[in-house]
Amino acid sequence: MDAPPYTTILAAEGAALADAAEGHLDRPVPSCPEWKVAGLVGHLGGIHGWTRQVVAAGGERVSMRTITPPPEDQADLLPWFRAGLAELVEALSVDADRPAWTFSPNAPDTVGWWQRRQALETAVHRWDTQTAADPGRADPIAAELAVAGVDEFLADFLPRVLTGQPTEALTGTLHLHATDTPGEWWLDFGADDLATRREHAKADTAVRGPASGLYLWLWNRQAPDVAGLEVFGRAETVEAWAGAVKL
Repeated sequence: MDAPPYTTILAAEGAALADAAEGHLDRPVPSCPEWKVAGLVGHLGGIHGWTRQVVAAGGERVSMRTITPPPEDQADLLPWFRAGLAELVEALSVDADRPAWTFSPNAPDTVGWWQRRQALETAVHRWDTQTAADPGRADPIAAELAVAGVDEFLADFLPRVLTGQPTEALTGTLHLHATDTPGEWWLDFGADDLATRREHAKADTAVRGPASGLYLWLWNRQAPDVAGLEVFGRAETVEAWAGAVKL
């Protein structure tokens, strides 16, 4: 991905999340019903801290059991989050090819994977936090970042989800098409291993619209109509998505 680099995006998205959380820590998060904003901030701050440990380990696997819990006093939560964010940006501001274990079986074990992963995770949770703080007014995910997120989701997350919870609801082929920046994908749910190609091709179901909408829909953050997406062909796949792809 060209400029801005993922570390710059991470810093900006994390700062926007913290700004949105100010004064709203007790708000429920509609897109993550199990959390209030304070819980979401604590979760992401813990992931940031764990990622710093992963990078420092130089290729060795680090258990998530090492995640440090957030401070108990809510007044300390956002200063703790902001400080951890700054430390993560510094930790990730190294050569992208530096060794670092990842949980993806399809990606090289490098810091570059984590640079993208944390920029994306922080951007999605920024959207969650803004949605909680001011419903209906969350900023979209930047189009180029969202395209990178779709790439990651299809390569690193969807195959694991479908392997762990096989479903008959997703059948045939699916074409995703970003309309505001280059980005097209073709999936075949009937293949032995989920087949995904970066191309324009006819499919049983097609979903097209802004990259942010595609990405947020894949993560079950927005319904297709709310995300500004158009659906063509077999709508059953889209209708079944939220129930079939449980993340």
